[in-house]
Amino acid sequence: MPTKHPHSYRVKEIFGPTLQGEGTHAGRACVFLRFAGCNLQCSWCDTDFSPEGAERLRADEITERLLALDVHGARTVIVTGGEPALQWDQELADALRAAGFRVHMESNGTRPPRAPVDWLTVSPKVQFHGPREALFASAEAAVSECKLVVDDSVSHDTLAALEHHYEGADLLLQPCMDADYEQHLARTLTLIGERPRWRLSLQLHKIVGVP
Repeated sequence: MPTKHPHSYRVKEIFGPTLQGEGTHAGRACVFLRFAGCNLQCSWCDTDFSPEGAERLRADEITERLLALDVHGARTVIVTGGEPALQWDQELADALRAAGFRVHMESNGTRPPRAPVDWLTVSPKVQFHGPREALFASAEAAVSECKLVVDDSVSHDTLAALEHHYEGADLLLQPCMDADYEQHLARTLTLIGERPRWRLSLQLHKIVGVP
């Protein structure tokens, strides 16, 4: 009978303690779990989520590493990627909760997570979706926050659709960090003035110089 190997996850990096850099919880102490792999390829993405250099780790190994880093007892882990919903499951959710961690996930929203989290941030990548319904694939999950990166492609129609689908969530606009950042920032501020349900999100970790 073949030996059953323990389930493992492709982990790109585990780091901290640091600060949550974006969104509603920006500035809070946390540790990070970054999965390898993503189902989208965004031109502005500043994250290395490729499988090269990723480790295969079990849920207990991930938990042990996070606990070792969380020296101040913040007990908040940001689960990100890549796209974390591709690997997130009940086994890892249970292990992290048993260790006392509050789990925040940052997802592109194309797939709902297969196990619950404490805070779900959806950052739709509207430029890359084919069928419009893919934009709201995670609407069936308990979305806490919708954070949209603003470039020239963001329209009022898109914002109106997101307002409808994520009615109970915090809504944030974040200017795209590329060569046209100043232009994107100006557009973001204009959109917030015209649609006051939205708030400004900046990449705080880059401003203060933390990972």
